[in-house]
Amino acid sequence: ADSSNSCGIASILMINFKMKKHLMLAGMSAGASIASSGVPLGGFIGAGLARSAFNQAVKEEPEIYKIYSAVTGSVYDGSTYSNMRIYPEVLRRIGLNDWEFAVLTPSQVFDAVKASTDAGNPVIAAVSWNGGGGHGVVIDQVHSGGYVCVCDPWDGELRLIRGSSGNVINYDSTGSVWSFSLGGNRHTGGNTGSFNGWLVRKKP
Repeated sequence: ADSSNSCGIASILMINFKMKKHLMLAGMSAGASIASSGVPLGGFIGAGLARSAFNQAVKEEPEIYKIYSAVTGSVYDGSTYSNMRIYPEVLRRIGLNDWEFAVLTPSQVFDAVKASTDAGNPVIAAVSWNGGGGHGVVIDQVHSGGYVCVCDPWDGELRLIRGSSGNVINYDSTGSVWSFSLGGNRHTGGNTGSFNGWLVRKKP
């Protein structure tokens, strides 16, 4: 789960992992093949390749803080809200090019998210809470029937939220989840609001 106000940084971590997991899986598979091939030092090479692929796919939160701080020119520690307009440059610096910050109307979010995820690209989407304040989540799929798959860094859970073309998507983070907990540092409780139209997405 994210730190108090670092939902955006946690979302960047999730995007990085989701976009690079194919590299990790390919590298680990190749590493296993080399390790079992009988090639001299194959086990060493295979283990190294697998580890390299995993390290490429997984970034630690402090590392992303440093990159975010370098982009903004001031130290960021997660105690304040991050700026979504900065995320595309942070993503570029961790090897994910051609991302953009987009401001849409709330009623355009469903179609934009569906277009991105149908192309295999997750998005970071902003939620405005009904009581004030905001939140960032990752959406990585839109299922049949219009169910939007929301990965929430606040509690580390996955929720399926009903949406439809041309309509505002409401979000209730207190609702039922479609994931199970493996423990760890997770927030509890939640809030209600709606997606406000701010997105960070791969350029169409």
